Amino acid sequence: MGEIAGPGPPLTGPGVTAPSLSGASRRFLSDILVELGFVSDEQAERAVEAARSGQTPEKVLIESGVITEDQLARALAERYGLDHIDLTEFPVDTSAAALLRKTAAKRYMAAPVGFADDGALVLAVSDPADSLGLSDIAVMTKLAVRPAVATRSQIAKLVDTLSFMMEPTQEASESVSTVIIPADGDTARGEPAPAPAVDVDDAEAPPAGGGADDRELARLREELAMALVDRDEAKAHLERHGEQSATEHERELEDALSALKLEHERALASAEAASEEALRAERASAQQALTSQRAKHDEALEAERAKRVEEIEAERKRTADTIDGERERHAKELEALRARLTEELEAARSSASQSSEQSGEAEALRRELADTREQLELTSDADRRAEAARAAHAALREESERQAQVHALTERELRAELEQVRGELERLRGELESIGSEPAQTTGE
Repeated sequence: MGEIAGPGPPLTGPGVTAPSLSGASRRFLSDILVELGFVSDEQAERAVEAARSGQTPEKVLIESGVITEDQLARALAERYGLDHIDLTEFPVDTSAAALLRKTAAKRYMAAPVGFADDGALVLAVSDPADSLGLSDIAVMTKLAVRPAVATRSQIAKLVDTLSFMMEPTQEASESVSTVIIPADGDTARGEPAPAPAVDVDDAEAPPAGGGADDRELARLREELAMALVDRDEAKAHLERHGEQSATEHERELEDALSALKLEHERALASAEAASEEALRAERASAQQALTSQRAKHDEALEAERAKRVEEIEAERKRTADTIDGERERHAKELEALRARLTEELEAARSSASQSSEQSGEAEALRRELADTREQLELTSDADRRAEAARAAHAALREESERQAQVHALTERELRAELEQVRGELERLRGELESIGSEPAQTTGE
């Protein structure tokens, strides 16, 4: 009769975005918004704090204008591993709407937009957590339903424009999203009484491992599933009691629905608050462990630094001792050399006293040495003058070369201008010749 389709061929076409995050089903929606880059960590933390009053963090972010409705739809699609559809770009198959009634589409805020390659009905929904609504639509259409997430406003606008299945002619109070649970007293009389109904629009499924809150939600869902069996009997009962009785039952059902929805939202908010507290406590514990690890690392680093300082001091002491030893050895060698030079000097002096008779020859040699020095000085002066002359000659040569380069550049420029003038002159001559030939052709004609 119809079911929720499992994984199948990927949807294709304009406006379709496949899920890209891994493990998103185990995370909070606020964390997914952060990972997608739609909000910052600080904005997510502020939204979680503000949501303690009973709202969800995503509602706080939407109402404060931090995120858009389309960004929330993208995050929901990632959370439930579904495709995201932008209905302003996706080519909607209008024939798919003929399989569903408009009242059901408005109740569940869902719109058939086409068919997948495996034949499943592609259903644009704003709340992918409403598994009961998806199951009802699958039963109504008798097709496997593949949900895809779109914004609530886009779905509402599309529902108003599509042509759905014709509504039943009799004015029966048929509510697709209403589940009737008979009370004990009315069951004994054979007349089912109205009970809470569920229409999950904005509730977000808590992450796995919610404990008592998950069990409570499971119990509520079991009660709703059991109540589906009695829905047909309730419809017959409403038809028997006429329009007035149906209106009263609908009003009671709406009140019961509001109460159950409020209870459901409170349970979800409580579960999220408990999860946030546990996450915050885990973060604090991790921070303490990190601080302790950092302190141990600093202590180890300080001990290593002290060890290195001791090793450097020991090496410095060994180096100083080696230098002192080398210094003493060199001092001894210098002292021995000084003693040897003193002995040689004494020997030279004794030799000089013996050669005093040769002092005349030494004087003559001194005079010759003085003359030689004078000649060397004159030669050096001449060399300096020659060097200055060579430098002046080189400067003059460089200046001449520079002037030659300037003249060559000027000559090239003048030649280029001359060529340009010649070309212009040739062009003018050609124009004059063409002008002169035109009258001749005219005269010939």
